[in-house]
Amino acid sequence: MVASAAEGTTQTADAQHGTASAGSADHSQAIQQGLEMFRQKLQDITNTDVAKSIGSHLNKAGRRAGMNELYTTLEDFQRAEPEMKRVVLIGCTGAGKSTIGNIAAGWRLKGRSSDDGEYHFDWKHPEDAPPLFEARADGASVTSKTSFANIHWLGDKARPALLVDTPGHDDTAAASIDTTESRDKLGALAADLHNKLKALGCIHTIVIIHNDVMSNRLNPATQTVLKMVGEKFAKAESSVWKNVVIAYSKCNEHESSWKAGLKEKKSALQKLICELSGTSVEVPIVTLGGAEAENGGASGSATKGYDELWKFVDEAVPLDTTKLQPFEGSDIKWQKLINAKDEAEALAAAAVSHMMVVFKLSALCGFLFWRAMLLPTFLGLLFLNLPATAFDELAILLFFVYRMGPTHVRLSLQHFSQQLILPVVRGPLTNACNVAETKLRAAGIEPLADAALAVSKAVAEPKKKAD
Repeated sequence: MVASAAEGTTQTADAQHGTASAGSADHSQAIQQGLEMFRQKLQDITNTDVAKSIGSHLNKAGRRAGMNELYTTLEDFQRAEPEMKRVVLIGCTGAGKSTIGNIAAGWRLKGRSSDDGEYHFDWKHPEDAPPLFEARADGASVTSKTSFANIHWLGDKARPALLVDTPGHDDTAAASIDTTESRDKLGALAADLHNKLKALGCIHTIVIIHNDVMSNRLNPATQTVLKMVGEKFAKAESSVWKNVVIAYSKCNEHESSWKAGLKEKKSALQKLICELSGTSVEVPIVTLGGAEAENGGASGSATKGYDELWKFVDEAVPLDTTKLQPFEGSDIKWQKLINAKDEAEALAAAAVSHMMVVFKLSALCGFLFWRAMLLPTFLGLLFLNLPATAFDELAILLFFVYRMGPTHVRLSLQHFSQQLILPVVRGPLTNACNVAETKLRAAGIEPLADAALAVSKAVAEPKKKAD
């Protein structure tokens, strides 16, 4: 009987174990089914037009996408629109880069006779906007640093482009292309251009502007530019000369003197460029003007060269700029100048807009606090608040910082603290650190005493440099 009871107990236990195993399997299967349903729902949500729109917006966040707006900092170049055709204008001071840039962007340069008998050219735009790139007739360089603007080529919205304007290099006819003097005169241009081209990642066309169509003499500074272009792109996957165009400037349709012997001049210039660059690629040459006389012909003829240039740009294979060669030897000093210029530009931008950055961050933090702490849970969910976690707040804050630019936010906060916070707290904080250091050393706690001393030195007012 005892044995029968034990056997019955064993069978009951086995039955219970089997039932538990079946229940566990059913539970696991339910979990798997739930997870699969969740994945399917998530996939369905991701494939919706709304989700795709949000994803596209997040992908484009922080890009410098404004049209007909100048961007100048290194961070601006890092955030340039990747879909744009990219054109870089290079030329000596007074060659007409800014004028060419304005006309390419859709402005028209119209001539008129004034009451005093003088003849003037005025910029015209369909929206009466001022010229995008500052241009003037004298020999002084107007462009002081490399900048870019998103434009519609000749005002045509079907032809968006990113146009890079560079500082002019000096035309010193007495300089040799291999002298230190000639290379030094181009150092400022190279220092400003080098990192910004690397930040772009790729370009489609380099337009080297030649402003002496009459004599066809290629000045030594421009010759040095051609040489430096070859040096910088020495490790590019394809020949840089396939992406280079030479442009005669100031070739206005209502003038005719520059047209004399143009075919022979182009042939001679192409031969010279091949000799200087060591390439067998036939670099195309276009004529760019754009100024329209008061009683000139149709505006289409004034911009004929720009249409030829756009055809080249549109068909060009992108040229990788991430492998630009660093400065070497005596030119290493320009590498230091690059870093100094980039830092100065970033600090200047932060100094101008630091109050706006601090205000935006403060407003965001206030909104996140209100959303997380003051709203009921069911209302907080409407503002995408995830209860019992701070990951959503952190993600929103990081996205906000990325949208404004991490470097710009950091420098803005640094400038704000140095100009407005430290002057107020420096005295009390320094005194507190000195007292703490004295007491900690007396107590024999040297590590904390050293930390207090380090804080005191960190907030101390910097000594003014002697004149």
